[in-house]
Amino acid sequence: MRIQFVEAHQLAGIQQRAPRVVMALGYFDGVHVGHQKVILAAKKQAVKQGIALAVLSFFPHPKSVLQRQAIHYLEPIEQKAQKLEQLGVDIFYVVQFTQELAQLSPDCFLEAYVRKLRVQHIVCGFDYTYGHKALGNTDTLAVYAAAHRIGFTAVRAYKWHGEKISSTKIREHVRRGDVRTLPQLLGTYYTTKYCQVTGVLPYYTLPQQGHYHVLIDTGSTFIPCLATVLSATKVQLHGDEPSLPQLLTIQWIEQAQDVKIYA
Repeated sequence: MRIQFVEAHQLAGIQQRAPRVVMALGYFDGVHVGHQKVILAAKKQAVKQGIALAVLSFFPHPKSVLQRQAIHYLEPIEQKAQKLEQLGVDIFYVVQFTQELAQLSPDCFLEAYVRKLRVQHIVCGFDYTYGHKALGNTDTLAVYAAAHRIGFTAVRAYKWHGEKISSTKIREHVRRGDVRTLPQLLGTYYTTKYCQVTGVLPYYTLPQQGHYHVLIDTGSTFIPCLATVLSATKVQLHGDEPSLPQLLTIQWIEQAQDVKIYA
């Protein structure tokens, strides 16, 4: 898979080199099972047409730019890219989100980042919005696509216990330490990268303070361990820490109840 970072001054050159693609639109933080449904729908179209599958997303998160709001990211771009590649994505467009980009009208956004990137079919979630003040939605997208003879598919909500699965909902589960339910939403355990010297790596969010049963992924095996989240950045591991690598991949299994830690 090719990762193409897109800044405004590079856009014209990227447009000239762009191959014909089916494109999935969305932020895709966590690449949860709802996101996977959108991407697999796009993959089906790409296979049908015999062209590449692309995903277009943004960085940083629009809310961090427009509302100056601190975002608790579920994962960095690198981990998102790994998941997208596993789903069969060929090109991952990562568009730099800026105040200038946010001023584009819905049609101007689609012209620059969809039509001129040679998109033949668009796939997005039913609630996708775009353009200045999020004035664009699936209704306006359908009209634009039809006018420019571009295929369009809006994927219905994927629900869990009657509620739409969303990155926001998953962040809520993480913040309150309810990691046991996350495999049903993410399709896998919630995972963070952690350095035993400096703490959690950027663009990961730790569960709330408390004790957790975790698995440490060493690359060759999984080591069961008890972990205590001490703060928003620090974790204490209870076990044979010296034998563990400095950089860890932690899979969060469930909260540990009635745990007593002895020094």
